[in-house]
Amino acid sequence: MKRTVTLAILLTALVACQNSTPTPLAPITTATETEFTLGPGQSAAIVDAVFTIRLIGVTNDERCPAEIECVVSGPVTFTITLQKAPGEPVEYTLQSFTDHDGRSPDGPFEGIQDRIEYEGYVIRVKGVLPYPLKSMDEVKDWEYRVSFIVTKN
Repeated sequence: MKRTVTLAILLTALVACQNSTPTPLAPITTATETEFTLGPGQSAAIVDAVFTIRLIGVTNDERCPAEIECVVSGPVTFTITLQKAPGEPVEYTLQSFTDHDGRSPDGPFEGIQDRIEYEGYVIRVKGVLPYPLKSMDEVKDWEYRVSFIVTKN
């Protein structure tokens, strides 16, 4: 009987751990001309540009999964905020195409906003991971990581 109760408690704890939401990611500090990566809800203080960028989250991922043959592969869409203290955060929606390694092309695509100008700087998407393998719904919202670079305009 003790063994059954102990096993039940351990299984309950294991299931609870698997269903729990992930721990929030700590803010980071970085500089211009340096690629950095953010997870949903995470922010980066760009010290030499004196503003903060926060990844709110990925809102849509239309990239064709790697193990599926698609006629067309779409962009991944996500929301960020930019904030220069003491001002209020300003929200932007960005999109990017990526290759199967999750890297964004260097050049712009017509109709796709993969970069923004803000306070004399350009914030550009460098990549979005993970790349879906088997289905467009397999990546959980909290698993996404978006890489950026900030350059002087």
